[in-house]
Amino acid sequence: MTKFIPLFLITLIHFHAHAQDWKTPIIDGYGRIVDYEKAVIKPNPANEYKLLFHITTNKEREGVNVALWKIARTINLLENGGVPKKNIHVAAVVSGPATPLVLNKEVHLSRMKKPNPNLDLIDKLVEYGVALHLCGQAAAERDVDPTTDLNPKIELTLSALIDIPTYQMQGYSIIF
Repeated sequence: MTKFIPLFLITLIHFHAHAQDWKTPIIDGYGRIVDYEKAVIKPNPANEYKLLFHITTNKEREGVNVALWKIARTINLLENGGVPKKNIHVAAVVSGPATPLVLNKEVHLSRMKKPNPNLDLIDKLVEYGVALHLCGQAAAERDVDPTTDLNPKIELTLSALIDIPTYQMQGYSIIF
């Protein structure tokens, strides 16, 4: 048995030395990334990144909406890759089954019977400069009153059907 202890320790040290170094450099606590120096495609700091996320899922990753998490990861990847904040323009429109993520603290608790797990991440994304929108048609379909139910960090738009081509005409790439 004692013969295996050194082997176990060497194996443990080897795996620890090669463990991924996950980090969340910009959006603290969300959208963790690993940097690879030898990646063949990396962000170009000279480029302007204009991204529109269409958030339609209520699936979660690490306790928050997976699409919001993906926005955080994208920002972390871009800035970690040397892209200056002034070259990163991110917007998102929420519709369909994702609509409850835009509810304010009280309404979410009342309707969903649990606290809104996205509030901290929403605060951090908006503080960064991400424009978060709720599709007005989704609000109507999901019975969300924009004056009383909506998180004040979220802006109401007419429709995702209008938002998407409007952002495209402004040079944004759509990420679903």
